[in-house]
Amino acid sequence: MKVTLHKEFIFGKAEQWTMTSKDERVYQITVSLPKHARHLSDVPVLYVLDGDAYFTMFREMIQLQSRRSDKTGIKDMAIVGIGYGADRSFHSNRVYDFTPPSHSLSLPIKPDGSPWPDSGGADKFLAFIEEELKPELEACYPFNKHQQMIFGHSLGGLFTLYTLFRKPTAFQRYFACSPSIWWNEKMIVEQVPQLMFEREDVRSNIKLFMAAGTEEKPFLLNDAKEMRNLLTDAGMETLFVEGQGENHASIVPSIFSTGMRYLQAE
Repeated sequence: MKVTLHKEFIFGKAEQWTMTSKDERVYQITVSLPKHARHLSDVPVLYVLDGDAYFTMFREMIQLQSRRSDKTGIKDMAIVGIGYGADRSFHSNRVYDFTPPSHSLSLPIKPDGSPWPDSGGADKFLAFIEEELKPELEACYPFNKHQQMIFGHSLGGLFTLYTLFRKPTAFQRYFACSPSIWWNEKMIVEQVPQLMFEREDVRSNIKLFMAAGTEEKPFLLNDAKEMRNLLTDAGMETLFVEGQGENHASIVPSIFSTGMRYLQAE
């Protein structure tokens, strides 16, 4: 794997390149640096899953609101979009990357009747982020390792929770929007006890924000509420917000600022 990153970074600008993992999976990485940072070591960073769909929107929302962070509660930060560089917002490869491995698979029929893409690659995708992507980024952009956040929506939200349970120290802030907890008969719930037995000092440094809309499938909303309760009982700081009148697509832009304010707060 060879990646060439620009050594002259321009604050407020975005850079993009293609990165091939050791498993020969291809990703499009986009990085945006905050406009007014003096030192990269002070810069918090937001990793955005489904970067093809959400990177540009989040970048604009953060840059606009951070101009008056004293009023909006939104601070500027670096953004790393992880996408696939396709001509569509949601590439089918996301199903493999975002879903946990399992010896058995039980899924509903897709609405269009087509077969599900390959799944179960979450461990490999997490390893790519931790062992390949982050080292490459940190060699050029030495972000603040103690202020790392990850955002995921739908299956991306499932991966966000899976990362929290498998390796909670990978990030300090977790943003799971409409997480697909339903995947494979809610197997993600089995991972919760692992977090419950994590050291208290690990749990105390983690914050989770979850949201789902009232106009989504009822199970998406109910599953997220139940997960919030489980994690609260585990002693982790968790906030769940119900997006009134929001559906599976509209919940993302409508709730993003609320989630960022909560996760960025000291």
